[in-house]
This record gives sequence, structure tokens and C-alpha cells, in this order.
Amino acid sequence: MIDSLAQEYDAPSFTPHVTIYSGEYTSDDNPIELIEQSIKEVKSFSLRVAKLRYTEEFTKTLFVEFLPCAILTQISESLRSSSSKPSNYILNPHLSLIYRRMDETIKKNLTNSLSLNKSEVFFNEVRAISTPALIQAKEDVENWQTICTRKLQKG
Repeated sequence: MIDSLAQEYDAPSFTPHVTIYSGEYTSDDNPIELIEQSIKEVKSFSLRVAKLRYTEEFTKTLFVEFLPCAILTQISESLRSSSSKPSNYILNPHLSLIYRRMDETIKKNLTNSLSLNKSEVFFNEVRAISTPALIQAKEDVENWQTICTRKLQKG
């Protein structure tokens, strides 16, 4: 669905993901160690779908909103408390389907026409991604770089 929307609306294509924590890391932080410490003993899990939504925010143009999840909260808080420069990131589990500035009518029509054929989405890995401080354009998304990927234990 992400690739189809990206092609149809000239938007960036990206790996489906849920942002668990976002913040600046310093030279005192090792993102790989932070991730490994935060997911120690965490098993793969599913998030329950709440609904399809849209906003004016570029990074939340059109997205699947999930119900709160204790596992995600645990990982997010572990990352925050382990960071040498913790951010005020507020966990709001969602999976974006498109990043693009769009007219509200188009977003509303997409929300009504897209069908989510799943009530849960399964997750089995965590990634650390380096992104620009502000993500406001296609190029910003295309310049994301994966720092590390860690598989979760089988659940």
C-alpha cells in the first residue's frame, strides 16, 4: 500500500515502521547499544489497529493508528532513560502510509476508500534510523539512513 500510494502521489517510498522513540544522540551515546539494551528479552509482538487517520503534519499525512501497547512504552522509556540527552518524545503508535502535503479532501477520500484488512500488525525487529532534524519533504525521507537493525526474540 505504501509503494502504491508513493507512486500514485509522487511521494517517497519507505519501509513500514512505527516510531518508538525519537531524539538526538550525542557522541556519548551508542545507538546500537541503546537499542540492544532496550529490547533485551523483548519478544516479537502485534499492535492492534485502532483506525485510519490523517493530519496536516507531513510525517502523519495518512496513517494507521494503533492502540497503546505496554511493550512499546517499555522500549520507548528505556531508550529515553538510557540517552545522555533525553528528548520529550511522546509515543503515539502509528504506521504512516504516505508522506506528502495533500489537500484535506484527498486525505479524507483516501481514508474512506482504503480498506484495512488486518486488525493487528506483527513486528519482529527494531531499527535505529538517522533522519534530518526536520522531515518536511520527499528528499528528507529518501535521505534516511539505517544505523542498525536488531531482530526481536520469537514470540
